[in-house]
Amino acid sequence: MAGARHRLIAPRAPLTAPVAPTIEAVGDVDVTSTRMRSSIRAAVERYVIRGGREGYDRLLLLARDRRPDTAALLQRAGAGPGMRCADLGCGGGEVTLELAALVGASGSATGVDMDGLKLDLARAAAARRGIANAEFVELNVNEWNETAAYDLVFSRFVLQHLRHPVDMLQRMWAAVRPGGVIVVEDADFDGWCCHPFNDGFEFFLRTYGQVLARSGGDHTFGRKLYAGFIEAGIPAPDVRLVQPVYLEGDAKWLPWTTLDASGDAIIAEGVASAEEVQTALASLSAFTEDASTLISGPRIFQAWARR
Repeated sequence: MAGARHRLIAPRAPLTAPVAPTIEAVGDVDVTSTRMRSSIRAAVERYVIRGGREGYDRLLLLARDRRPDTAALLQRAGAGPGMRCADLGCGGGEVTLELAALVGASGSATGVDMDGLKLDLARAAAARRGIANAEFVELNVNEWNETAAYDLVFSRFVLQHLRHPVDMLQRMWAAVRPGGVIVVEDADFDGWCCHPFNDGFEFFLRTYGQVLARSGGDHTFGRKLYAGFIEAGIPAPDVRLVQPVYLEGDAKWLPWTTLDASGDAIIAEGVASAEEVQTALASLSAFTEDASTLISGPRIFQAWARR
């Protein structure tokens, strides 16, 4: 498993300060301007998880792990041929492409995200797979506002990062056409657990919650999703709960990759020092590699309602 980590996330220099934008080429994608642009927007939004290519790779890992549950949710919500769909905070675009496949050539899927590099990589993935009915729009979701434009509006693991998640739900609901659906997934990070106890894992839980709160987010928002729907004026949604368990495999590295990707923000916000982050990463890496350990993911709340 040690090799698996290095395949998933390229080794980085020890954390000492927030990483500045860099100029590089990724495959056939020119990321010079998009990396700088997305870095600036991320600073304004204070999104705590690193973006760019490393963020894209982490999101691919997350998407592979979450795909079965998300696909089942979209099917329950009625995603099907001919629908026009929006995926807000789409990241690497994997759910956008899933929606594009579900709705077929007579439908469409639009992914919206503020990280231009991730969107360039998502467009390249769509081209490789021959998916012509998906498009990607570079925009902060806080600035997104459409009315009665979609048959299905979706977001996953976005609301926990926002200062005003109910406002986002209201705008999502306003964008749903009569007969359409709003579909949301979000996590309650208090559901994470492991056995046996590990210092690095506990550091991950504590510091992620703290840095998210300082950035205006709420790491427990998943449990509040039902109440958020009601407060936003959306009819009582269908709600289900899923929770993954990891004994082995790439997905077991999600806590490590999340801590690594939020390390810059943890240091910048003064939640912990660079040395403390590195020590926790080393401890969590050894724990994850140990085949006798268990990690349970967060409680993931799924909610959907029809207009």
